[in-house]
Amino acid sequence: MTKRQASTQAAPQASAKPRRRASEVSAEPLVERVPRKRDARPKAREADFVVIGAGSGGVAAARRAASHGARVILVERDAIGGTCVNRGCVPKKMLSYGAGWASILSTCLSHTGGKEDWRDAIVRVNAEVARLNASYKQRLNEAGVEIWHGAAQLDERGDIVVGNEVIRAGKTLIATGASPVALPIPGGELVSSSDDVFTWQTLPASIVVIGGGYIAVEMASILSRYGVKVDLLVREDRLLQRFDHDIATSLAEVLVAKGVRIHFRTQVTMVSQSNGATEVCYTQENNPGRTQTVRTQAVLAAIGRKPNVDGLGLDALGVKRDDKGGIKVDRQFRSSVRSIYAIGDCMADNIHLTPVAIAQGRWLADRLFGKRGDIADLDVVPTAVFCEPAIGAVGLTEAQAIEAADGKPDRVRTEIKRFVSLENRFGGVPYPSVFKLVLNARSGRVLGVHLMDGAAPEIVQALAVALRLGLKASHLKTTLPLHPTVAEELFG
Repeated sequence: MTKRQASTQAAPQASAKPRRRASEVSAEPLVERVPRKRDARPKAREADFVVIGAGSGGVAAARRAASHGARVILVERDAIGGTCVNRGCVPKKMLSYGAGWASILSTCLSHTGGKEDWRDAIVRVNAEVARLNASYKQRLNEAGVEIWHGAAQLDERGDIVVGNEVIRAGKTLIATGASPVALPIPGGELVSSSDDVFTWQTLPASIVVIGGGYIAVEMASILSRYGVKVDLLVREDRLLQRFDHDIATSLAEVLVAKGVRIHFRTQVTMVSQSNGATEVCYTQENNPGRTQTVRTQAVLAAIGRKPNVDGLGLDALGVKRDDKGGIKVDRQFRSSVRSIYAIGDCMADNIHLTPVAIAQGRWLADRLFGKRGDIADLDVVPTAVFCEPAIGAVGLTEAQAIEAADGKPDRVRTEIKRFVSLENRFGGVPYPSVFKLVLNARSGRVLGVHLMDGAAPEIVQALAVALRLGLKASHLKTTLPLHPTVAEELFG
């Protein structure tokens, strides 16, 4: 007998079962086979550090953390580089350079027009922004940072959701920066922001700029040098509330002399369009019952910036914010949720400057993944306004110094110099430069340096080091100056 015959004979015995009638089978209750429920949530990617926002601070933190061996994912919904590279410091300063050349050429060559210069400047700005975008990406890739493009949101578990992907992070950093505040009045939708300026291919013949801070002043100065008729509506009684009053007053005088019409103590009430023009209605503090109107081709509002944190899911996680929306953090930049940190312009009570965000990002990455080092000195922060003439400042204003001296003006001494630089004399424009030192009246220690001149930002950067090291008026007077320079006016 073969094996096949043996298995054939044995099969009926092994599988013998009583046969059932069809009626018996159909009478049995049906058992529905339900497939095992699977979690629709995609498997989470693991990372040591997730940074939401690829601005200056976020990029600095991501690169530094990766250099310590951390697995880093950087999430950005827009262009790499954030506001500073794409819609702020870099393009703004390049436009200011272009405005300076346009102003010089229009003075020397009557046929030169600002509109042609603007088109050329925009081409140059876009080329530089594209170069910086590529450079940032290359350096991030070389550092080992994984870049994800998309809008990030934190879910109820604290994981980061980007589209259909989920990231589970040991630590999460919010570095989403800030954006312009919209004008909250009827017709506010007709008003441009400073972000919009960098997309303009042509210039209006006239514009109303609303605001008195550094962005409003810079935009008013830049556009006026390109030949645009500018009206500047300021809510306060002077420009640049956070800068020294002598410098701010001197700047206003120069801007007026250059053709910018400044209206102080104003409250804009409505913006509307009529007969192909835009009308801006406002009242002034000295005559609140009378509404005044300016007809213009365009309106730009620079009335402040707000943190970019809406839609991140922070409130559901219990992340505390201040009344302006900024994330509250402790001295280690940790929020009320232990695994979530914040730096830069989305923080509460922070100095909104690019170098500050970079310093915070690097320090945090060092603390979390490397050696704990010292953070940059945030008590001595140089800053600048890139208008014409430019403003540079570091240290205390006169008012701040008096306040720090228990309100006693006799403890504070100031030195002010006004002069016309060789550059302005050569150009035939008698606009003055103003240098102001704020000093401790007893010791002679320099508490603040405030300059108005084209070279002011560069000079202030160097003096910031001297201020940290205890610069005194006697040091300036006994140091040989470099002649002929603008900076020598600080010496002797």
